[in-house]
Amino acid sequence: MVSHTLTHQSPQSIIHILDFHHLCAEKQMSDIPSDLHHEILRRLPADSLLRFRAVCKWWRRLIDEPSFVRTHAANQTSSTTLLIRNSTATRFYSLTLDSLNFDDAHQVIDVMPVKALFRVGLPRSPVLPVACCNGLILHSQYENEKTWVIWNTLTREFHELPQFNTEFDDAYSSFRGGGIGYDSASDDYKVVRIDSLDYDSDSRTVYQTSFYSLKMDSWTMTKDCPYDFSWMRQLTGVFLDGALHWILRNMIVAVVLETEDYRELPLPANSEELSGVHLDVLDGCLVVSCFYPMDRLDGWVMKDCGVEKSWVKLFSFREVGDIVGVMWCLRPIAYIKSKGHVFLQHGDAFFRLDVESNSLKKVIVRGLPRKFSSQIMVESLLRLDQSCAVTVKNRAGMKRKRNTADARVKHSVSIVDVCSSEGDD
Repeated sequence: MVSHTLTHQSPQSIIHILDFHHLCAEKQMSDIPSDLHHEILRRLPADSLLRFRAVCKWWRRLIDEPSFVRTHAANQTSSTTLLIRNSTATRFYSLTLDSLNFDDAHQVIDVMPVKALFRVGLPRSPVLPVACCNGLILHSQYENEKTWVIWNTLTREFHELPQFNTEFDDAYSSFRGGGIGYDSASDDYKVVRIDSLDYDSDSRTVYQTSFYSLKMDSWTMTKDCPYDFSWMRQLTGVFLDGALHWILRNMIVAVVLETEDYRELPLPANSEELSGVHLDVLDGCLVVSCFYPMDRLDGWVMKDCGVEKSWVKLFSFREVGDIVGVMWCLRPIAYIKSKGHVFLQHGDAFFRLDVESNSLKKVIVRGLPRKFSSQIMVESLLRLDQSCAVTVKNRAGMKRKRNTADARVKHSVSIVDVCSSEGDD
């Protein structure tokens, strides 16, 4: 029976089986009990589901249902799909790290071209990583105050945000940080931005937090932020468990999207004294990269979000000759927990680290741009409108309105030994 076969296969095997049954869909759909359709489809990657919308009308309706889109997104938190952008933002690629067989030194894998988003009036695609959540990118240049766009990299749909008012009475404003996340309580995607307001009259600085609601398509300015964002280590907030997180001088600060309140999280011991600290979310966990002057990189993972004692050192290794170079340019981009590997980028090269043996190996992907940036990206089925009427409101009473308008390329991949280094405790 088809149902028995599908429920005992991996997602990749299911895709091949369903591709076959697509040829005789009307007959084979009756072989799958209706209560299994949802369970089977939610296990598949988003790009395959877009294809399988053509299998039959029932599947199309199911895949397009908002409840199915939410359920599917909730099961995609441990993505291993890498989005790659060239230096001129004219080409995008995707690479599935699950396809890498680390025991095969001469493996051939598929790198999928991804069509870039081009539209008159939009800012140039920023260097990765960028603010993202459930496959949606906050597509903007932060210094550009006029055009912010939410972009679905899979469907290539976009939604332009209303312009944000940067003029405040008696204050000079400057952008300090931003991010995008999902509020499950209201089933809404929200954009957060933090601006510093400098008042000459009394020489004080206020950090203003503002929220954009995709559901309401409006900005709301809320109470002042209680933290000093002048010591912000990175502009882009990372999303995890309903909150956006930023790393400040001696702590992690998170804003909860449901309540719009701030909370503090501790950093690993002594990390505030290092030359560089960077915050990421990898495989559903907060990961802090600690860079010692020139020669060492430590990686810490927080097992239980918000619990100081749950910080565990994931890896630690030192520079090896000229192969790795300056350590603070080495960036963890994926943590494949099931395989015990951390995937890293340094300049135009990829590395993978075996956590258990603390051995670093260089992964060579031929055919990539000479210079590129990359980011793990979850693919999303969420549909975005391309135009809307916008109302922007301030809780203090400010209002304003505005109208807004599969070829595959194979590349050879090989893995080269780089080092095996003992980490420092």
